Amino acid sequence: MPDSGNIKMEFAAQIRGEECADTIRKALSDAGTVTIDVGKGSVLIETTLPWLEVHKRIEATGRRAALTGFGGQSAVAMVEHGNESSNVRGVVRFCTVSNVTGRKGAVVDGTIDGLTPNGSYRLNVHECGDISQGCSSVGDVYDSSEIRTDESGRATIRLVNERLDVNDLIGRSVVIAQPGNDSGRLSCGIIARSAGIFENYKKICACDGVTIWDERNKSAM
Repeated sequence: MPDSGNIKMEFAAQIRGEECADTIRKALSDAGTVTIDVGKGSVLIETTLPWLEVHKRIEATGRRAALTGFGGQSAVAMVEHGNESSNVRGVVRFCTVSNVTGRKGAVVDGTIDGLTPNGSYRLNVHECGDISQGCSSVGDVYDSSEIRTDESGRATIRLVNERLDVNDLIGRSVVIAQPGNDSGRLSCGIIARSAGIFENYKKICACDGVTIWDERNKSAM
């Protein structure tokens, strides 16, 4: 994925003392600036890495971890509404680009599972969040980006979209679609305001009350 500049992320981690914290610091030593609060069990990092890569590095130390916030205005879509035969599921986050990068727009960061291996798809933002009729009632495409999958059928998303304003995304929807096929809407989710760093330590999303550890049970993790 293209370089998108530094952004801040906060992870909850099961840290038991300074020895655990030092192990995590070592795992992230080349990733960016890391601050760990042992008492709270939080890892704050400013990095260019995708959140999934940071998450994997923390958990490789033997500590459970979950993303709890991005710096700046943030939004999240739990992509899990598709037809009965669809196994396409994931999480997509949008974060205002940090002012230090000198760029405008939003960082789009997430993972989508259940797709065809080594395939090309579209990550579309649609104009409204009406999923009363599934992915067919979300209106027209507001913005579109290409995403690609690996050999396991997972799309790891990390890009900067200079056309997007996070404040304007709340209440719209994300759709994972087959390219060039408007009827091929595989899965979708409403974009809701997400907790920022230090803002809400227990919830991934202001919309559904999913806790930081619940997200591990979703396919995107």
